[in-house]
Amino acid sequence: MSNSISTSSAPKPVGSYPHAKRVGDLLFLSGVGPRIAGSGNGDCVVPGMELNENGEVVKFDFEAQVHAVFANVKAVLLASGSSWEELVDVTVFLVNMKRDFKLFNRIYAEYFPSDSENRPCRTTVEINCLPTPIAIELKCIATVNK
Repeated sequence: MSNSISTSSAPKPVGSYPHAKRVGDLLFLSGVGPRIAGSGNGDCVVPGMELNENGEVVKFDFEAQVHAVFANVKAVLLASGSSWEELVDVTVFLVNMKRDFKLFNRIYAEYFPSDSENRPCRTTVEINCLPTPIAIELKCIATVNK
């Protein structure tokens, strides 16, 4: 049996899918980006990013996006009965590995220190683009408290 989970604490999905789905003691999060929940326009506001009238990026802050995507993952986990400490696997999608990987790794280490036993497995891949003008998205699997 599985349960779909949606929350107003995280940005609305950009398609027809839930924020997460619980199957037994596992929680599968849909792709989570750095958009700001409740920011209007379908939750399209991205921290540190400004677009011109043609939709082209004129201001960009990758660090702000990383912190925002982690906050959104935490919001979905909490709404689902899980927590940051219960993350098991994280897949990271970056649109520019060369530019962003080193900074992402540094910030990631702040959230998952190397001496922590709660560090999840992680895979990082570069992709051409994401459905909204963001530079990062996370796909996560966690356990759920009984």
